[in-house]
Amino acid sequence: MNTQISNFFWSANADNCIAILNYEFQSVCEVVNDSYHNDASPSCTFTIDGITYKLFFPSDYQGDYAQFVLFDSTDYSDEQLIGEYTTIGDVLNHFKSINVI
Repeated sequence: MNTQISNFFWSANADNCIAILNYEFQSVCEVVNDSYHNDASPSCTFTIDGITYKLFFPSDYQGDYAQFVLFDSTDYSDEQLIGEYTTIGDVLNHFKSINVI
């Protein structure tokens, strides 16, 4: 039962967060689910003004997987950490602060 709950949370979190991001970024970019179910956290990618972002979603709200983690992954050989955020709203505020949305 714990595995089923964990799998449901993992998938629902990815689907809900991507839907929120696509709504907010609808005139800017498309957010694509690039998760692999064997990853510790679901993730997505999107490109804005030539910069490719990779965002990992929390998968269990505990320990290492409790934050939204945003990377600049334009150069896949050298991903740069942009920040860690508590909520999807905090992620959106980051993009509002740099005048993307």
